[in-house]
Amino acid sequence: MEATALSSGFNPLVKRNGYRVPRSCYQRKFVSLVRCDIKEISFGLNKESKLEGSSIAITRRGLSFKTNVFEQARSVAGDSSFDDVKTVKARSHVAEDKIGVLLLNLGGPETLNDVQPFLYNLFADPDIIRLPRPFQFLQGTIAKLISVVRAPKSKEGYAAIGGGSPLRKITDEQADAIQMALQAKNIAANVYVGMRYWYPFTEEAVQQIKKDKITRLVVLPLYPQYSISTTGSSIRVLQDLFRKDPYLAGVPVAIIQSWYQRRGYVNSMADLIEKELQTFSDPKEVMIFFSAHGVPVSYVENSGDPYQKQMEECIYLIMEELKARGVPNDHKLAYQSRVGPVEWLKPYTDEVLVDLGKSGVKSLLAVPVSFVSEHIETLEEIDMEYRELALESGVENWGRVPALGLTPSFITDLADAVIESLPSAEAMSNPNAVVSEDSESSDAFSYIVKMFFGSILAFALLLSPKMFHAFRNHII
Repeated sequence: MEATALSSGFNPLVKRNGYRVPRSCYQRKFVSLVRCDIKEISFGLNKESKLEGSSIAITRRGLSFKTNVFEQARSVAGDSSFDDVKTVKARSHVAEDKIGVLLLNLGGPETLNDVQPFLYNLFADPDIIRLPRPFQFLQGTIAKLISVVRAPKSKEGYAAIGGGSPLRKITDEQADAIQMALQAKNIAANVYVGMRYWYPFTEEAVQQIKKDKITRLVVLPLYPQYSISTTGSSIRVLQDLFRKDPYLAGVPVAIIQSWYQRRGYVNSMADLIEKELQTFSDPKEVMIFFSAHGVPVSYVENSGDPYQKQMEECIYLIMEELKARGVPNDHKLAYQSRVGPVEWLKPYTDEVLVDLGKSGVKSLLAVPVSFVSEHIETLEEIDMEYRELALESGVENWGRVPALGLTPSFITDLADAVIESLPSAEAMSNPNAVVSEDSESSDAFSYIVKMFFGSILAFALLLSPKMFHAFRNHII
């Protein structure tokens, strides 16, 4: 599943002819803003900086910051004087710099033939399948086995929505729309698209940014809420790429960690919900059902992932806006798309739908709150699987709020976030830091060792049906 991908630290599987570049996504620039409600995160930055609304210190040891989602009432309520100051500062940078904006997303297979290699990239991520350190060299082998086993079922899902994910096409369209919104505000910027697990990969976008000689960059993950499994994963990849390149290491970068609390996002979500409620014969009786992508509980409890907290605050803000508009409907939040035997955030979407139906809820409006683009988890999982389950459980009237996509108010707010973030950009790492030949040799040796022992394990698994079936039943 596209939104199940979690973290960093692997080399993506690429085709022999290299990356596929979208028609125009690399003739743009990218800009981003730092704003994250997380107790403490390190990004390896090396300069001191203070940002409005957050307690942020960028040091040689890393970036640590603490925030409260409600610390910036103006991000939701608006503050024209603040916005004016930000715009003036941003335009001063525009006159001096060549600006770029990098949109980050997960990516998805565009054809059925892409499904298995896409799944390999996803499961090769060490945060998807966490192995003990002595066994981490087996990551690629295990990813290969899982991707082969899961591919047939995943292909059925993608076949049901037209044979591939629309995520790349939609993200390209969002990039074009943001570029136009910035131009309307007199900000000239190139907008790039970088995917985590499929083409165009983040690595390719970064190379194009370097080729275009971008001098100030904003990174805008297309995830409203921050998670170490989505935004965090992509940022770690960027950090590594910038650290290894002397030119990129000196480019000022601003990263928008999360933006679920912004006025434009909250209002846009409320607009879509309010509009869809009117399609029911009795809008006031409709249960508003927020379905968010889940993450393993261990991410929250052991790794300090702020995703659950931010999601709950996000729902609170949206419902408060709806109540202010005279929409007092009941609501429920649940989490979808869990995989494997580990415990994920609860309550689970499928279980809640059954309970709601049995408890007498007759009208339900599903809201895919984690997603700003249509993809397999909205088009197949929610529209097909969950809809059928709800109707079987007693729900009679089903509706679904579309993903934000190209909603004008949403696009405009993302452009505003980019502009506001420009003055806060700082270099991500030491420009003089380079990768030594010893390090490269060590990486090559490690790769050879991993391939050797990984091949032995794969051979053993394939020759042992009992072991393979046990692996399949308990891990997959």
